[in-house]
Amino acid sequence: MVLLLCAFVPLALCPSSCRLHRQQLTYSPMSNRIRRHVDPFQCRIVIKPEDWLEAYEAHGQGDIWMDLGCGKGEFLAGLAEIYPGIFFIGVEVRKKIAEKYFPKHEHLTNLVLLHGNVNLSIPSMMGRHKVQKVFIHFPDPYSRKDRYKKRRMVNEVFVKGLCEILAAGGTVSAKTDDQSLFEDMDALLSARFEPVPASMIPSAEATVLTEWEQACRRKSMPIYSKEYRLK
Repeated sequence: MVLLLCAFVPLALCPSSCRLHRQQLTYSPMSNRIRRHVDPFQCRIVIKPEDWLEAYEAHGQGDIWMDLGCGKGEFLAGLAEIYPGIFFIGVEVRKKIAEKYFPKHEHLTNLVLLHGNVNLSIPSMMGRHKVQKVFIHFPDPYSRKDRYKKRRMVNEVFVKGLCEILAAGGTVSAKTDDQSLFEDMDALLSARFEPVPASMIPSAEATVLTEWEQACRRKSMPIYSKEYRLK
């Protein structure tokens, strides 16, 4: 089940038997180039609890795992197949990514992929619901120019929002191939979280890789990662 949110586009009833809602968005084959770098300030879409609650209730509720900056959604889709009892929510700011790739995963009833601005949606999008695990994998480092760093998803306000949505014992997984970004994220997250020993990280999650991580590994590029939990 995939939900695509975009301003000024009405909701339509999904024809599938699950009777869940998604928005009808189009993708133009004339524009095949999808940029990795976008200005998140140009996306003002705020995700609300009602955008995913129907699918969550149909799934039977339970634990929630989130991928903030989920890209094409393939990482969460892989996890959704491994853990059918867990409900997954992915959020991606790039509209063309959402339009082109999210529909490929709509057969998974324990997965909702949403187009919107994470920084405008956390923590309000979760309402009273808590999250057991959050993934922040390979976010855009915006490292080309120093003035672009203000566009980074992980900042003090964002980390405060994570603390509000995480359940007791909830964890955050951060991963990137950019050392400078990793050091900045680690400083922000370590102020409110404590590290999780590597031996406690479920091995099944390590078998599911994003396309970006696969490319990094093929090129033998270093990957910086750390797991955190609420102090």
